[in-house]
Amino acid sequence: MTVEEFLAAEAALPAYPGACCRMVDRWFQQVKGYSALSRYGRDFLTDSDVRQWLSEPGGMAVAVNRVASAAGVPKTKTPQAGDVGLIIHDGRLCAAIHSGAMWVGRDERGMFSAPVDAMWKAWSLR
Repeated sequence: MTVEEFLAAEAALPAYPGACCRMVDRWFQQVKGYSALSRYGRDFLTDSDVRQWLSEPGGMAVAVNRVASAAGVPKTKTPQAGDVGLIIHDGRLCAAIHSGAMWVGRDERGMFSAPVDAMWKAWSLR
């Protein structure tokens, strides 16, 4: 499945808890064959679970960095299509997938895109 096909399928799904990170983890599974969240040993099922995890010291930045580290993916300063990252969107950090032309993420309102320079940190899935 290409990144474009994955994002099109994702756009057809209804809202769900922790959408930005869950979407990235599902893409991660598609590319790597395993869940980064499972490899880290922690998951979230409800909005309450998401709020709890994000309320811990370091919030989103620390949580995603730990998950990526446990998954064994290297950081990259030059993300390519299919890589994943943390971006700044609407004044907050969000997990997103690099589409090749932009970052694509998902939040409680649905899918969104952000320019490539919205990147805060990225990881290579190649």
